[in-house]
Amino acid sequence: MRIVCATDLLPRSEAAIERAGMLADELGADLRLLHVVAPTDSERALEQTLQINLAQTRARAQPPLWRARTKPQVAVRTGKPARLIIETLEQSKASLLVLGPHRKRPLRDTVEGTIAEKVLSAKRWPLLVVNGEPRAPYRRVLLALDGSRASAFAIRAAESFLRAPHAELKIVHAHETPYEGRLDYAGVSVDAIARYAEGWEREAERIIRGLVQTESVDPERYDINIDHGHPASAILRAIESYEPDLIVMGTRGRGRLRRAFLGSVANRVLHELSCDALIVPEGASVMAGRKVLPRGRSADQESLREAMK
Repeated sequence: MRIVCATDLLPRSEAAIERAGMLADELGADLRLLHVVAPTDSERALEQTLQINLAQTRARAQPPLWRARTKPQVAVRTGKPARLIIETLEQSKASLLVLGPHRKRPLRDTVEGTIAEKVLSAKRWPLLVVNGEPRAPYRRVLLALDGSRASAFAIRAAESFLRAPHAELKIVHAHETPYEGRLDYAGVSVDAIARYAEGWEREAERIIRGLVQTESVDPERYDINIDHGHPASAILRAIESYEPDLIVMGTRGRGRLRRAFLGSVANRVLHELSCDALIVPEGASVMAGRKVLPRGRSADQESLREAMK
């Protein structure tokens, strides 16, 4: 396994570097620290900047600053960050990219897209966004699953990168009962509406349990919680209640992930959470799991997805 950690060498990226080293130790993975320098018109100034940043990156990868057992490779390159990060992921045959929290630049992000957005749009590498200071391996993990094929990739990625035997794994799945708000206007009794909603909740739980049974190597580890309501709100409620170290979400983003998950559940969750987030694009290379992932969703999963639209 190979991990790439891209860093801008700013203080807010320190937690990502620490977590990358910790994961490399846990997984026995190779690790590469990558720093990208933006090009300038002056070759002399660029050369000086490269030398300074190379020295800083090498120093960060040496004791006493470097505390992990795994010794990382160091690379400093010049060019557009997203392009060079993707090139590095390809050349190193990486399994995971680790980044620090995004520095918001609204106008530029709207025009160019974020690095995370561009990497995830390639649909090849899971992305770990590190927001919190790493003190120990992940112990409390929340998986936000919607029953789609992307959720299967999320389960597999979680089990690929989270090897702590005593980690608590909780699943939250939110569903909105189809046409529930219209039934009252149609004169349907309260009891009938309640039975109708309970039936949909049982079906949602059956599908999520079936997905876990199919994709997990140890399905009994998971505590499954079915919530009623809008997915983003339900996920944020689960985060507030459970207080996870890490949340894992799959994404089926098309194109450039609709501009950084614009209007999506992931967009709202990522902008409001303070814990780390593992985002897994459908199609990413993940090794865990008992069976080969299906090329399409099952009929049950498809029906559930249609009902939740």
